[in-house]
Amino acid sequence: MEKPASKRVVSSWAAPLLSKLVQSAPVVVTEQSIARFLADAPTESPKVAIQRLVRLGWLRGVGVRGAWAFLPPGVDELADPYVGLRGWRAVAPNSAFCLAGETAAWHLGYLPRRPDAVTVWLSPTTTLPSGLKGTVRCVTTDFPDDIDERLLGPSLSLLKKRRLDMTTWASRLPAFGPEALLVQMAQRPASIDSWVDIAERLKDVVADVDVIRLGSLLAASNDAARQRAAYFFRFAGGEPPALGLPERLRPVELGTGGRGHWDNATGVNDHLLRPLLNANAKG
Repeated sequence: MEKPASKRVVSSWAAPLLSKLVQSAPVVVTEQSIARFLADAPTESPKVAIQRLVRLGWLRGVGVRGAWAFLPPGVDELADPYVGLRGWRAVAPNSAFCLAGETAAWHLGYLPRRPDAVTVWLSPTTTLPSGLKGTVRCVTTDFPDDIDERLLGPSLSLLKKRRLDMTTWASRLPAFGPEALLVQMAQRPASIDSWVDIAERLKDVVADVDVIRLGSLLAASNDAARQRAAYFFRFAGGEPPALGLPERLRPVELGTGGRGHWDNATGVNDHLLRPLLNANAKG
Protein backbone atom coordinates (compact mmCIF):
# COMPACT_ATOMS: atom_id res chain seq x y z
CA MET A 1 0.00 0.00 0.00
CA GLU A 2 1.31 3.45 -0.93
CA LYS A 3 2.44 5.56 2.00
CA PRO A 4 0.28 8.72 2.48
CA ALA A 5 1.95 11.88 1.25
CA SER A 6 1.61 13.54 4.67
CA LYS A 7 3.94 10.85 6.15
CA ARG A 8 6.63 10.90 3.48
CA VAL A 9 10.16 10.79 4.79
CA VAL A 10 12.38 13.88 4.59
CA SER A 11 15.88 12.42 4.76
CA SER A 12 18.82 14.66 5.65
CA TRP A 13 20.28 14.66 2.14
CA ALA A 14 16.88 15.58 0.63
CA ALA A 15 15.89 18.35 3.06
CA PRO A 16 17.70 21.25 1.30
CA LEU A 17 16.45 20.11 -2.12
CA LEU A 18 12.88 19.62 -0.91
CA SER A 19 12.94 23.05 0.73
CA LYS A 20 13.78 24.60 -2.63
CA LEU A 21 11.14 22.53 -4.41
CA VAL A 22 8.46 23.51 -1.91
CA GLN A 23 9.41 27.17 -2.24
CA SER A 24 9.45 27.06 -6.05
CA ALA A 25 6.41 24.73 -6.30
CA PRO A 26 7.05 23.35 -9.81
CA VAL A 27 4.25 21.22 -11.22
CA VAL A 28 6.73 19.03 -13.08
CA VAL A 29 10.49 18.59 -12.90
CA THR A 30 13.16 17.24 -15.22
CA GLU A 31 16.80 16.31 -14.72
CA GLN A 32 17.72 19.79 -15.96
CA SER A 33 15.49 21.57 -13.47
CA ILE A 34 16.63 19.36 -10.59
CA ALA A 35 20.22 20.14 -11.58
CA ARG A 36 19.49 23.84 -11.12
CA PHE A 37 18.06 23.19 -7.65
CA LEU A 38 21.19 21.19 -6.77
CA ALA A 39 23.60 23.77 -8.16
CA ASP A 40 24.39 25.39 -4.79
CA ALA A 41 24.92 22.14 -2.89
CA PRO A 42 25.19 19.15 -5.22
CA THR A 43 24.84 16.22 -2.80
CA GLU A 44 23.69 13.87 -5.55
CA SER A 45 23.62 13.77 -9.33
CA PRO A 46 20.24 14.91 -10.74
CA LYS A 47 19.47 11.40 -11.97
CA VAL A 48 20.18 9.79 -8.60
CA ALA A 49 18.32 12.55 -6.74
CA ILE A 50 15.24 11.96 -8.87
CA GLN A 51 15.40 8.20 -8.35
CA ARG A 52 15.58 8.66 -4.59
CA LEU A 53 12.77 11.26 -4.53
CA VAL A 54 10.57 8.89 -6.53
CA ARG A 55 11.20 6.11 -4.03
CA LEU A 56 10.39 8.47 -1.14
CA GLY A 57 7.12 9.53 -2.82
CA TRP A 58 7.99 13.16 -3.55
CA LEU A 59 8.07 12.68 -7.32
CA ARG A 60 5.78 10.64 -9.53
CA GLY A 61 5.93 9.72 -13.20
CA VAL A 62 3.55 11.48 -15.58
CA GLY A 63 3.74 9.16 -18.59
CA VAL A 64 6.47 11.16 -20.33
CA ARG A 65 10.05 9.98 -20.32
CA GLY A 66 12.26 12.47 -18.48
CA ALA A 67 9.50 14.28 -16.58
CA TRP A 68 8.05 13.81 -13.10
CA ALA A 69 5.33 15.53 -11.09
CA PHE A 70 6.27 17.07 -7.75
CA LEU A 71 3.89 16.30 -4.89
CA PRO A 72 4.36 18.95 -2.18
CA PRO A 73 3.59 18.21 1.48
CA GLY A 74 -0.08 17.41 2.04
CA VAL A 75 -0.75 16.47 -1.60
CA ASP A 76 -1.52 12.79 -2.15
CA GLU A 77 -2.82 12.65 -5.72
CA LEU A 78 -2.18 14.32 -9.07
CA ALA A 79 -5.32 16.38 -9.58
CA ASP A 80 -4.10 18.38 -12.59
CA PRO A 81 -5.66 16.78 -15.72
CA TYR A 82 -2.90 18.31 -17.85
CA VAL A 83 0.11 17.18 -15.83
CA GLY A 84 1.19 14.78 -18.58
CA LEU A 85 1.01 17.54 -21.19
CA ARG A 86 3.02 19.82 -18.91
CA GLY A 87 5.64 17.13 -18.57
CA TRP A 88 5.75 16.79 -22.35
CA ARG A 89 6.27 20.53 -22.78
CA ALA A 90 9.00 20.47 -20.15
CA VAL A 91 11.07 17.86 -22.02
CA ALA A 92 10.07 18.87 -25.57
CA PRO A 93 9.21 22.59 -25.55
CA ASN A 94 8.99 22.74 -29.35
CA SER A 95 6.26 20.11 -29.59
CA ALA A 96 3.26 21.69 -31.31
CA PHE A 97 -0.10 20.86 -29.72
CA CYS A 98 -3.23 22.67 -28.61
CA LEU A 99 -6.11 21.80 -26.35
CA ALA A 100 -8.95 21.16 -28.77
CA GLY A 101 -12.53 19.92 -29.04
CA GLU A 102 -14.59 19.93 -25.87
CA THR A 103 -11.53 20.73 -23.78
CA ALA A 104 -11.02 24.04 -25.60
CA ALA A 105 -14.77 24.67 -25.72
CA TRP A 106 -14.97 24.36 -21.93
CA HIS A 107 -12.12 26.81 -21.39
CA LEU A 108 -13.83 29.25 -23.77
CA GLY A 109 -17.05 29.00 -21.76
CA TYR A 110 -19.14 27.08 -24.29
CA LEU A 111 -19.68 24.00 -22.11
CA PRO A 112 -21.17 23.92 -18.61
CA ARG A 113 -18.69 21.35 -17.23
CA ARG A 114 -15.15 20.17 -17.82
CA PRO A 115 -15.16 17.12 -20.12
CA ASP A 116 -13.85 13.87 -18.71
CA ALA A 117 -11.42 13.33 -21.60
CA VAL A 118 -8.63 15.74 -22.54
CA THR A 119 -8.60 16.42 -26.29
CA VAL A 120 -5.55 17.80 -28.09
CA TRP A 121 -4.69 18.73 -31.65
CA LEU A 122 -1.23 17.75 -32.85
CA SER A 123 0.66 19.30 -35.73
CA PRO A 124 1.46 16.85 -38.57
CA THR A 125 5.12 16.77 -37.46
CA THR A 126 4.32 16.05 -33.80
CA THR A 127 3.98 12.60 -32.24
CA LEU A 128 2.22 12.08 -28.94
CA PRO A 129 4.43 10.38 -26.33
CA SER A 130 3.39 6.75 -25.99
CA GLY A 131 2.79 7.17 -22.26
CA LEU A 132 0.04 9.75 -22.92
CA LYS A 133 -1.92 7.73 -25.47
CA GLY A 134 -4.27 6.38 -22.87
CA THR A 135 -4.90 9.72 -21.18
CA VAL A 136 -5.62 12.15 -24.05
CA ARG A 137 -7.65 12.06 -27.27
CA CYS A 138 -6.06 13.38 -30.46
CA VAL A 139 -7.74 15.13 -33.38
CA THR A 140 -6.25 15.50 -36.84
CA THR A 141 -7.77 18.77 -37.99
CA ASP A 142 -5.89 20.09 -41.04
CA PHE A 143 -4.61 23.65 -41.16
CA PRO A 144 -2.37 25.29 -43.78
CA ASP A 145 1.29 24.30 -43.45
CA ASP A 146 2.44 27.91 -43.29
CA ILE A 147 -0.17 29.06 -40.75
CA ASP A 148 1.01 31.10 -37.80
CA GLU A 149 0.11 28.80 -34.91
CA ARG A 150 -0.82 31.81 -32.83
CA LEU A 151 -3.94 32.05 -35.03
CA LEU A 152 -5.13 28.74 -33.63
CA GLY A 153 -5.71 30.35 -30.25
CA PRO A 154 -8.20 33.08 -29.36
CA SER A 155 -7.44 36.72 -30.01
CA LEU A 156 -6.66 39.03 -27.10
CA SER A 157 -9.85 40.96 -27.84
CA LEU A 158 -11.90 37.79 -27.46
CA LEU A 159 -10.25 36.90 -24.15
CA LYS A 160 -11.11 40.37 -22.90
CA LYS A 161 -14.65 40.07 -24.25
CA ARG A 162 -15.16 36.78 -22.43
CA ARG A 163 -13.36 38.12 -19.32
CA LEU A 164 -10.71 35.44 -19.42
CA ASP A 165 -7.30 36.04 -17.87
CA MET A 166 -4.74 36.28 -20.67
CA THR A 167 -1.96 34.79 -18.53
CA THR A 168 -3.83 31.87 -16.96
CA TRP A 169 -6.43 31.07 -19.63
CA ALA A 170 -6.61 27.37 -20.59
CA SER A 171 -4.41 26.53 -17.60
CA ARG A 172 -1.42 28.16 -19.34
CA LEU A 173 -1.48 25.68 -22.24
CA PRO A 174 -2.02 26.51 -25.92
CA ALA A 175 -5.65 25.95 -26.88
CA PHE A 176 -8.01 26.44 -29.80
CA GLY A 177 -9.92 29.66 -30.14
CA PRO A 178 -13.45 29.65 -31.62
CA GLU A 179 -12.16 29.78 -35.21
CA ALA A 180 -9.98 26.67 -34.93
CA LEU A 181 -12.74 24.95 -32.96
CA LEU A 182 -15.23 25.70 -35.75
CA VAL A 183 -12.81 24.28 -38.33
CA GLN A 184 -12.45 21.11 -36.27
CA MET A 185 -16.22 20.74 -36.02
CA ALA A 186 -16.58 21.28 -39.76
CA GLN A 187 -13.80 18.89 -40.76
CA ARG A 188 -14.29 16.21 -38.10
CA PRO A 189 -17.84 16.32 -36.70
CA ALA A 190 -17.38 12.85 -35.22
CA SER A 191 -14.51 14.15 -33.06
CA ILE A 192 -17.08 16.04 -30.94
CA ASP A 193 -19.01 14.01 -28.36
CA SER A 194 -20.87 16.87 -26.67
CA TRP A 195 -23.00 18.07 -29.57
CA VAL A 196 -25.99 18.20 -27.21
CA ASP A 197 -24.34 21.07 -25.31
CA ILE A 198 -22.51 22.57 -28.30
CA ALA A 199 -25.76 22.86 -30.29
CA GLU A 200 -27.23 25.14 -27.65
CA ARG A 201 -24.14 27.39 -27.61
CA LEU A 202 -23.28 27.42 -31.31
CA LYS A 203 -24.66 30.96 -31.56
CA ASP A 204 -22.03 32.08 -29.06
CA VAL A 205 -19.26 30.25 -30.92
CA VAL A 206 -20.24 31.86 -34.23
CA ALA A 207 -20.62 35.30 -32.61
CA ASP A 208 -17.06 35.05 -31.27
CA VAL A 209 -15.51 34.06 -34.61
CA ASP A 210 -13.10 36.44 -36.32
CA VAL A 211 -13.98 35.95 -39.99
CA ILE A 212 -10.48 36.78 -41.24
CA ARG A 213 -8.92 34.24 -38.90
CA LEU A 214 -11.51 31.67 -39.89
CA GLY A 215 -10.79 32.19 -43.57
CA SER A 216 -7.07 31.66 -43.00
CA LEU A 217 -7.61 28.49 -40.97
CA LEU A 218 -10.07 27.07 -43.52
CA ALA A 219 -7.57 27.37 -46.37
CA ALA A 220 -6.58 23.69 -46.11
CA SER A 221 -10.17 22.42 -45.80
CA ASN A 222 -12.10 20.62 -48.51
CA ASP A 223 -15.44 21.80 -49.89
CA ALA A 224 -17.44 19.62 -47.49
CA ALA A 225 -15.83 21.26 -44.45
CA ARG A 226 -16.40 24.72 -45.89
CA GLN A 227 -20.06 23.91 -46.47
CA ARG A 228 -20.48 22.66 -42.91
CA ALA A 229 -18.72 25.78 -41.56
CA ALA A 230 -21.12 27.95 -43.57
CA TYR A 231 -24.04 25.91 -42.29
CA PHE A 232 -23.02 26.53 -38.68
CA PHE A 233 -23.56 30.24 -39.32
CA ARG A 234 -26.96 29.49 -40.88
CA PHE A 235 -27.93 27.27 -37.96
CA ALA A 236 -26.97 30.08 -35.57
CA GLY A 237 -29.40 32.38 -37.34
CA GLY A 238 -27.04 34.45 -39.48
CA GLU A 239 -25.70 34.58 -42.98
CA PRO A 240 -22.31 32.94 -43.49
CA PRO A 241 -19.37 35.08 -44.57
CA ALA A 242 -17.55 34.36 -47.82
CA LEU A 243 -15.89 31.01 -47.06
CA GLY A 244 -14.98 29.99 -50.58
CA LEU A 245 -17.91 27.66 -51.21
CA PRO A 246 -17.89 25.88 -54.59
CA GLU A 247 -20.19 27.22 -57.29
CA ARG A 248 -21.90 23.86 -57.59
CA LEU A 249 -22.77 22.53 -54.16
CA ARG A 250 -22.63 18.80 -53.65
CA PRO A 251 -24.73 17.27 -50.87
CA VAL A 252 -22.79 17.10 -47.61
CA GLU A 253 -23.87 15.15 -44.54
CA LEU A 254 -23.67 16.46 -40.99
CA GLY A 255 -24.20 13.48 -38.74
CA THR A 256 -25.93 10.27 -39.68
CA GLY A 257 -29.20 8.48 -39.18
CA GLY A 258 -32.81 9.57 -39.31
CA ARG A 259 -34.34 12.17 -41.55
CA GLY A 260 -32.04 15.14 -42.09
CA HIS A 261 -32.80 18.84 -42.38
CA TRP A 262 -31.74 20.03 -45.83
CA ASP A 263 -30.20 23.50 -46.14
CA ASN A 264 -30.32 24.58 -49.76
CA ALA A 265 -27.96 27.55 -49.28
CA THR A 266 -25.04 25.40 -48.12
CA GLY A 267 -25.94 21.94 -49.44
CA VAL A 268 -25.77 20.44 -45.96
CA ASN A 269 -28.12 17.68 -44.86
CA ASP A 270 -28.24 18.08 -41.09
CA HIS A 271 -28.90 14.87 -39.15
CA LEU A 272 -27.29 16.31 -36.03
CA LEU A 273 -27.98 19.87 -34.92
CA ARG A 274 -31.63 20.36 -35.87
CA PRO A 275 -32.73 17.04 -34.33
CA LEU A 276 -30.86 17.91 -31.15
CA LEU A 277 -32.42 21.38 -31.07
CA ASN A 278 -35.90 19.93 -31.59
CA ALA A 279 -35.31 17.28 -28.92
CA ASN A 280 -34.13 19.91 -26.44
CA ALA A 281 -37.17 22.06 -27.22
CA LYS A 282 -39.52 19.13 -26.59
CA GLY A 283 -37.67 18.26 -23.39
